[in-house]
Amino acid sequence: MHIPDGFLTPYVIIPTFIITILFWIISAKKTKLTDQQVPIMGLLTALFFAAMMMNYPILGGTTAHLLGGATIGLILGPFAGCISITIILVLQAFLFGDGGLTALGANVLNMGIIGIFIPCIIFLVGNKLFKLKTTSSIFVTIFVSAFIGDLLAAVSAGVELSLSQPVFQYGLSVAVPAMAINHSIIGVAEGIVTVIIIGTLLKLRPDVLEKSPILGKLSMFQKKKTTEE
Repeated sequence: MHIPDGFLTPYVIIPTFIITILFWIISAKKTKLTDQQVPIMGLLTALFFAAMMMNYPILGGTTAHLLGGATIGLILGPFAGCISITIILVLQAFLFGDGGLTALGANVLNMGIIGIFIPCIIFLVGNKLFKLKTTSSIFVTIFVSAFIGDLLAAVSAGVELSLSQPVFQYGLSVAVPAMAINHSIIGVAEGIVTVIIIGTLLKLRPDVLEKSPILGKLSMFQKKKTTEE
């Protein structure tokens, strides 16, 4: 999903940078991590830095790979998650040329904003509407939020590419389906990975999630459930 230099026109580059800079400013002000969350942020950033490097090219799009946005966002909150994904994308662009510097605004918008905030919003709305009280309902909601976040991030990248004709040769009818179809498959893997990581923390270390703005209440639920058992 990394968009390289030379794939986007200024008409796409400038607006995506403006949106991304606004989110950077807000995220920098809103991010408040505890001493317990800082090493988790470092661990997740390193984990998905490596995961994003394992990608494959898409005909009519860019590349497909795991994002990690849902995992990082749900565990640390969307603002810290935005910063984490930004760090990953900046390092990949500078060190490995994976994603262009001119396209950094678009890449962060797709993976660090849409891929982070959408799963968090879906989970919070799902929790409010359905009052998640069982482990299975929690995991289903986590899976769905991760899947949709991944898919919408890919669709966003496809739209940006298609709006950059003639610099990018494919239009909406090719770029968007190409990104969506491939990331529908990746999205399933994204959902499974997110469920496994969060499920493991909920079971073994619910205390790690107590300060999470998204999963804090779930950790208390899990601790209460473990005590009752």
